[in-house]
Amino acid sequence: MSATALTPLLEEIMQAADRLPPFPQVVNKVMPLIRSMASPAEIEAVIQLDPAIASRVLAMSQSPLFSRRKSIDSIRDAVLSLGNRQLVEIILAACASKYFTAHALGYDLQEGELWEHAVGTAILADRVAQEIDSPHRFVAYTGGLLHDIGKTIMSFYVEDYFESIFQLVKEKNMPFLHAERQILGIDHQQLGALIAHRWKFPSAVITAIGCHHSPQKAKEHQEVAGIVYVANRLVSAVGIGCGVDGFLQPNGDEVFSRLKITSRMIEMFMADVVMALDETQQFLSVSS
Repeated sequence: MSATALTPLLEEIMQAADRLPPFPQVVNKVMPLIRSMASPAEIEAVIQLDPAIASRVLAMSQSPLFSRRKSIDSIRDAVLSLGNRQLVEIILAACASKYFTAHALGYDLQEGELWEHAVGTAILADRVAQEIDSPHRFVAYTGGLLHDIGKTIMSFYVEDYFESIFQLVKEKNMPFLHAERQILGIDHQQLGALIAHRWKFPSAVITAIGCHHSPQKAKEHQEVAGIVYVANRLVSAVGIGCGVDGFLQPNGDEVFSRLKITSRMIEMFMADVVMALDETQQFLSVSS
């Protein structure tokens, strides 16, 4: 997207996205230590370098979602007790939580609802990836957690231009996402992918974010994008953070078929995510 192609409104949106604080580097610093089997003290020291992230990691680690067998009272306990994948997922969620604290009124979401939807989608993306034997569980979790990061910026503009967007939806039977793009010059998928690219996330995560409503259009990493699509659909279907746009997006049941997801699996996934979120309210409240 060249600078000469930007309308004043689109340029304003892009500048707002550029002002989004950079994603904390704790994850990038911890992952090499985990891969190299560094000592718990080394991993703990890196996490403790960012006190705000450390406190969120501890709070999330104490959630029943992760600490089913053992009490976790310190960062050292978390490092020792949790598996490597769970530890990285908790650190990633701790880093992401600060971006989802505000309401997203443009999408008819109150404070905390966008964060609850992000966590639910991440949990379910991981569960779907596990069930279909995908080797991309962590990537699916990451894409699920950040799939709506574009909404944290777009909400303000969707709120201002909602009548124009909804008019296209109503009069031209246009999907909300397409109307969003036509009126504002960009949609929340595209903006989210640009943000993830600026944060230097892997291409599979960027694709999952940028194609979470249309995985069949992904030029690569279609499976991961499809998993995040399925998770997003099912979390919205049970009413977790489903904004006004969630009711106005077309379904893509061929994605479920391509991933060989059966109706029995769908019922199981929906029950899993409701149970997981019911028992992890502390996890959801750490962003406040």
